[in-house]
Amino acid sequence: MTYAGWHIDLLSIEGKDGKKAQLAFAPALSLIYGASNTGKSFAVKALDFMLGGSQELPNIKERQPYDRLSMGMTLTNSRKVRLERALAGGSFTLREDGREAATLAPRHDADSVNNLSNFLLREMGSVGKKIALDAAGTHGNLSFRDIARVVLTDELSIQSETSPIESGDRGAATRERSVLKFLLTGDDDSAIVPLVKPKDFRTGRIAQTKILEEMIEQINGELASNYPDHDGLEKQSEDLDALLQRIENEMADARSSVRSLLDDKRRLTSEIAAAERRTVDIGLSLNSFEQLQEVYDSDVARLESIEEAGFLLGLGGKKTCPVCGAPPESQEHTHGLVEIESLRVAAEVEIQKIRQQRKELVKTVNDTEGEAIRLAESIKGMRTVLKTVEVKLEEATPDFDAQQRKLAEVIPIRDRVRHGLDLLERRGDLEKQKMRIAASKPPKREKAMQSGLTTQTAKEFADVVSDVLFNWGFPGQNHVVFDLATYDLIIDGKERRHNGKGVRAITHAAFKIALLLYCRERKLPHPGFLVLDTPLLTYRDPFKKPGDKLTADEQELRNTDLKERFFEHLGHIGTDAQFMIFENVDPPSKVNEYATVETFSNDPNIGRQGLL
Repeated sequence: MTYAGWHIDLLSIEGKDGKKAQLAFAPALSLIYGASNTGKSFAVKALDFMLGGSQELPNIKERQPYDRLSMGMTLTNSRKVRLERALAGGSFTLREDGREAATLAPRHDADSVNNLSNFLLREMGSVGKKIALDAAGTHGNLSFRDIARVVLTDELSIQSETSPIESGDRGAATRERSVLKFLLTGDDDSAIVPLVKPKDFRTGRIAQTKILEEMIEQINGELASNYPDHDGLEKQSEDLDALLQRIENEMADARSSVRSLLDDKRRLTSEIAAAERRTVDIGLSLNSFEQLQEVYDSDVARLESIEEAGFLLGLGGKKTCPVCGAPPESQEHTHGLVEIESLRVAAEVEIQKIRQQRKELVKTVNDTEGEAIRLAESIKGMRTVLKTVEVKLEEATPDFDAQQRKLAEVIPIRDRVRHGLDLLERRGDLEKQKMRIAASKPPKREKAMQSGLTTQTAKEFADVVSDVLFNWGFPGQNHVVFDLATYDLIIDGKERRHNGKGVRAITHAAFKIALLLYCRERKLPHPGFLVLDTPLLTYRDPFKKPGDKLTADEQELRNTDLKERFFEHLGHIGTDAQFMIFENVDPPSKVNEYATVETFSNDPNIGRQGLL
């Protein structure tokens, strides 16, 4: 059980006909940069899918030619493996040079070695570890999916108000916190707490009851202040989840519609340009044909003169010359009649040949003029269709922007409602815990699991986060506390979740990067790579989306050189730490000096248009 130092080498999307779309990653820092709708989010989802994710990949039009995924990885000791999986899901195929291909099931099974989760946990030295599933200390098996959520963060999660280690699922909070404890300490939750003495138990019961009462009172105060109508929070949460799902579905439909219209516009523009070029070529050809016609006419006239003269000369030299009028006695013949006749016949044959060519030329001219007429009609029709497509594009774009604004409005509301439900659940758990403690008796053979982080471990981790923020030039004193109640950060006295979404995104990234560095320095279990989608959200264009103005803390952050220092820090962290950053904002001008950059231009005529 140690720091693994893996890295992902290649993500490849493949089709039956040999078609491939590949995305390579550097062993250290990779930046995948581009505009929206170029496939960055699809790539993040595909990486999660290849790490055992069960969620179906978006069924976008661009993925239709493909039917499977493969992912190349370098494991500990430079061991190269390749994982393959159908886009439809199901089992994985593991390939490694010198070994037979193996089939790995997608779901974790602690009793089997033939599943992806156990294969990766075994490579980390973490197979068979136990983690707590609930506050009662129920044990469950550690799965690599628990680790995957730590090392891969999508665009929505990185800006959420929940702890960077939590998904927002209230039922999974204990499990997720136990996973963090395992990563930060290397200790799983199978340890047993020593028996408690009766005297210590009674003293502890009084102290615990008082603490619980204070915590319940604190929660009641927050509920009264911020959630006076908390009885309806459960219904609100269900309605908001349904609304978010509907918005996401509508946005997916809008994206598909806009992509199709853009494809039609590009195709029509290209076809119109080709037709217009052909029209110009036809005009030049007709001019050339006209000049050739004049040459044919001139040649025929010349040859007819020769043929006529030869005919007249062939009538005989004993008559007055029909050409010049000379009498027979004044005529001197240097050529024989046979030679003259041959010349006349040759002229006549050439005249027939030219007339045939002139006839063919007339047909060619007629065909070419007909093509010109058809092209003009075709261009007119295509321009009409192009105008219709442009109108549809103008109509579709506002709908998509409106859905994005609505999504940005709903997510904070959803997070607030979830926090209220968390408070209610926490209060209920605390009240039950208080009643259980009040009614409990000194145990005789009770065994309880030691759970949670120690204050020392929390402080040491917070110090690493502080160092990361300092290296990035994060504004403020960078005094970081790890809150054992929320499992989140308090930075310079302010809870992380109370910042704008851009600040939440960059501090979420700092949390995850610090966790990797903490584990690397102490040789604790961690895969050694990190995928972050849009950590620099605060550098977004605030005027691109109405209602998406920067908050004061976001503006303060934007005014610093954090973006440049963020990439420089990741690029110089050192070996055995791989970072894959997916971003929309423009990168620093010198980023190529310390990172591998893949740019999605969203333009078929400039570089790589997108992932697929």
